Amino acid sequence: MYPGLYAREHGAIAKRLGADPAQLQDTLLSTVGDTGSASPLMMLVAALEDAKPGDKILVASFGNGGDAMFFQVTEKIKNVADKRAVKKHVAAKKDLASYEKYLAFRNLAPMDLGMRGEISIKTPMSALFRERKVILSLCGSKCKKCGTPQYPYQRVCVNPDCGAIDQMEDYRFSDKKAVIFTYTGDNLAASIDPPSIYGLVDFDGGGRFWFDFTDCDLDSVKVGMPVEMTFRRRYVDEPSGVHGYSWKAAPIRA
Repeated sequence: MYPGLYAREHGAIAKRLGADPAQLQDTLLSTVGDTGSASPLMMLVAALEDAKPGDKILVASFGNGGDAMFFQVTEKIKNVADKRAVKKHVAAKKDLASYEKYLAFRNLAPMDLGMRGEISIKTPMSALFRERKVILSLCGSKCKKCGTPQYPYQRVCVNPDCGAIDQMEDYRFSDKKAVIFTYTGDNLAASIDPPSIYGLVDFDGGGRFWFDFTDCDLDSVKVGMPVEMTFRRRYVDEPSGVHGYSWKAAPIRA
């Protein structure tokens, strides 16, 4: 497998290599687009979704230099058969029907967000580093005494019948399903896709927290609707070139 922006050139390379077209991995250009340096690794993940023990995979990339890696699939591939990879992420996509919104999302047609758009939502890098497990990994805590999970990480158990102190272990929420407990649509918040939708979600197994909602519209959101966590871009600081990311709740589509 190797990336390629042009289908004819991609096929011509395969012909010169003497490769059977059935041996080539889809470049994902028609379903995902040009992902740049991540392209060969995404193709590798897609190939591993259908791989069987004993299969041989050659991954090649090029750009500012070139790399080639050769892998042979082992029996351990069966342990990751149910993992969400490329196919499920593509199946969970939400089509964007508005070209105007596409232009706004890409900042090709800048929007006036008003006074509220001037409020800074940037996360200080020092705080982000200190709390990277909580912010970037969506890791909370679980009480060792009563088993109550909570987010963000706390020293004191939130269970009123427990109240244990400093008896917590790390507990990951990023892979947990959840349902919407309550929500609101905010037309006053600065947003290029108003209204801003956010609310509280209840996690399977316990835990409740506030999240922005994404990949949905206000009419489709309902109390009790199943959602899952997705790691998305939250803001872009143009002068410094910093892209801020955080977790959002999205409807389950796949």
